Amino acid sequence: MKLLVTGGLGFIGSNFIRLMLHEHDDIQILNIDDLRLGSNPENLLDLNENPRYTFCKGDIADARFIAGLIKDADAIVNFAAETHVDRSIARPDSFLHSNVKGVFNLLEALRHHNSSARFVQISTDEVYGDILSGSFTEESTLKPSSPYSASKAAGDVFVQAYARTYGLQAMVTRCTNNYGPYQFPEKLIPKTILRAKSGLRIPIYGTGQNVRDWIYVIDHCRAVQAVLLRGRKGEIYNISAAEEKTSRFCRGSAGP
Repeated sequence: MKLLVTGGLGFIGSNFIRLMLHEHDDIQILNIDDLRLGSNPENLLDLNENPRYTFCKGDIADARFIAGLIKDADAIVNFAAETHVDRSIARPDSFLHSNVKGVFNLLEALRHHNSSARFVQISTDEVYGDILSGSFTEESTLKPSSPYSASKAAGDVFVQAYARTYGLQAMVTRCTNNYGPYQFPEKLIPKTILRAKSGLRIPIYGTGQNVRDWIYVIDHCRAVQAVLLRGRKGEIYNISAAEEKTSRFCRGSAGP
């Protein structure tokens, strides 16, 4: 398999690339990343000498660039995205650029140059908005509450539309909060650990009673792998570890 991964220098993407190279001896991976704020070249620095791994700097919102690389791919997994809610409130235009225009370019390139390739769009459960009780399902209404989640929801809808209209082998995964190696330090768990080790105050959003579901990043990557290999065209797959915790619990369990 020739696998094209976008955003592979980010937290989840880099873990996914390591998993796929480890578990599939016959896979070739091309990693496209624009080296923005959430990217860290050191995440995969040790793979630079691996003959089955290639890195290419580029922006998925550059239509000509993407079209030139997508022709020979057997499958594409799109991790590339702007993801931070607070930044989306301050600068929503960059989220439209990556999370909507970028996804559109990938779909258009597939439609015109490689319609048989499998495509997995990595999304988020935040497209569903807030919930007071129970759990979301794949049929739940989209109620995004920030420019970030709105841009991800828009990308998801484009994926479903292209699967139905043009017959692309495209699927969407929506996962809950991840934690694990290579996570960007602005996120809740690494920020809490780093501040606790330094003896600094740990911020709590709201009352600290808001509930999040947490999944180890490798478990998420294994679910994405399953969707890539066995998922069905046009389907949405929610991914969760059923580990719901309040922010206060996370703070209390992340001490020095």
